[in-house]
Amino acid sequence: MSDDYQSGSVDSNPLGRAPCPNCSEPWLRPTQLPGRLRCVNCLSRFELVSQCPNCGTHQTIARMSHTADMECQSCGASMLRAC
Repeated sequence: MSDDYQSGSVDSNPLGRAPCPNCSEPWLRPTQLPGRLRCVNCLSRFELVSQCPNCGTHQTIARMSHTADMECQSCGASMLRAC
């Protein structure tokens, strides 16, 4: 085994994808519609919303180049809503 595996520094999400809010597996993929995502594992659909469902803060939806774009900047809650 490699030294990285034994030291525990292996990333918990080796695919680098956002975890699904429904099944917590890292299989969220964008669909053909902008701001829409689908989990390949559990087949749930999600929509990226501009208003946080937790604290109500409004954010601008930018291109999703990073998984941090799917979290509220104020409270850290998920900006994904089930469709």
